[in-house]
Amino acid sequence: MKTRPGRSTLEKLGGAAKNFAMLAGVLLLCAGLIELYTRHVIDDGVLYELEMWKYARDVKVRDLQPDLGHRHHPNREAELMGTTVRTNAMGFRGPEIATMAKDGVARIAFVGDSITLGWGVAEQETFSHRVVAELVRRGRKVDGFNLGVGNLNTTQELALFRKAGESLRPDIIVLSYFINDAEPMPSYPRESWLMLNSAAWVVLSYRIDLLLRQFGGLPDWKKYYRDLYAPDAAGWKKSEQAIAGFAQVARDIGAQLIVFNVPELRELKPYPFADVTAKVRTAVEGQGVRFVDLLPTVEALDPSTLWVTVPDPHPNGRANDAFARQMTTDILPLLDRLCAARAKGC
Repeated sequence: MKTRPGRSTLEKLGGAAKNFAMLAGVLLLCAGLIELYTRHVIDDGVLYELEMWKYARDVKVRDLQPDLGHRHHPNREAELMGTTVRTNAMGFRGPEIATMAKDGVARIAFVGDSITLGWGVAEQETFSHRVVAELVRRGRKVDGFNLGVGNLNTTQELALFRKAGESLRPDIIVLSYFINDAEPMPSYPRESWLMLNSAAWVVLSYRIDLLLRQFGGLPDWKKYYRDLYAPDAAGWKKSEQAIAGFAQVARDIGAQLIVFNVPELRELKPYPFADVTAKVRTAVEGQGVRFVDLLPTVEALDPSTLWVTVPDPHPNGRANDAFARQMTTDILPLLDRLCAARAKGC
């Protein structure tokens, strides 16, 4: 009997294909198991990188306006860092707010990034909520809204205020400045399927970045922040321009602007960025705007008692309370002026 030509080659190819398919199946199974383990074991509801991933996926939306980039999707609700984050019809964290304030009511706009948003704290614990609640408790006629969005720099905060906050005609604009607000405008590359859908990939990518910062030559957090304020740093120049922009828009709508500097909470005494705070103060006061450094409200405290979690130094409820008490003190004179000039906030 004659052997059909090429049969052994076909058998080898078939065997290789089977081996490849088996290997691919094993790898997919392993990937699936790792993903399940990440979602059901590693994900404890307060893991920073996963919670930020959920926030970006479930609450944020891309905005094609070049100086904005992203904002909150209206009418969203998500559990993040163990607490509920909800947005109203305008995309602000918190309840709905009327288009116009009631007669005699002074409206306060709280503008900033994830710190103003209140990352990791309940809505009632945010300094924006606490300030308004305390002023109402003291008999003042006020309302307010929280325009904080994670990962915005000052330029983006100004763009968002002009787009979504200015039309609500606030009487007082509270701009919370944090040291990373001088970051340059972020890029928004098309994200991979893995980054959009895989919790395991998000954790792995974040841990690789941490290792590179520790051992691979990427700048640590102190150097990273300091480099943002180098003499030729484009981000800081843009931030200065945005501060001037806030001062101008406040004048245009007849609002009072006050800037609160929120300290980096990893080290407080001695504070490693006093020179940066001085730069920001100069830029703010150069616009004839009140500048308040919030460092004295917390510098005597153990830094780790002020963090949302030990690896995440966003201000927790205790820090927000300290900030809110100082903010209330500094906002009261602005309300007194409004009361005397326009019978608002009395």
